[in-house]
Amino acid sequence: MGRIPHRPGGPWTGILLAASVLGSCLQPAPAQTLVTIVLTPPSPAVGGGVSLAPQKPPQDLLSCSWYRSATTDPSSRILTYFPGPPPVQTPGPAHTGRETAGPGCALHIAGLRLNDTGKYTVDIQSPTSPGLRTVHLLVSGGGSKRPPPEYENLPLQPGRAQG
Repeated sequence: MGRIPHRPGGPWTGILLAASVLGSCLQPAPAQTLVTIVLTPPSPAVGGGVSLAPQKPPQDLLSCSWYRSATTDPSSRILTYFPGPPPVQTPGPAHTGRETAGPGCALHIAGLRLNDTGKYTVDIQSPTSPGLRTVHLLVSGGGSKRPPPEYENLPLQPGRAQG
């Protein structure tokens, strides 16, 4: 076998440069773990609270952001949680003051309202298993349709419509 002649600027220089660039771009992607979100309680009601907890969050969790939508649109971000130590949460534009985050990236919502029903998305940032997951929260009416106490037992007014 003969030697391949090498000249600076020859065709082999271009091929080696192209192979080097392509090789540096083709790094293996980190494995993504499918995260399941569990609602506790499973059927939350108006006035109560609920936790949306990712199951088996990554051990190397850097942060997670919760969104009040099926997308990660910045205007729908409820909060971002950094596990610390110490743990820190940063409220977003969709934060109502009733949401907090906890260990494992769980989102806790207190004082549930019917308009809390909808899609919630968590964006988990981790070097080994980043991922997005969306869950649907259904808040039930919870309770009877009784009128407020100030409207109970009022005498009927003649000539007035009743509603």
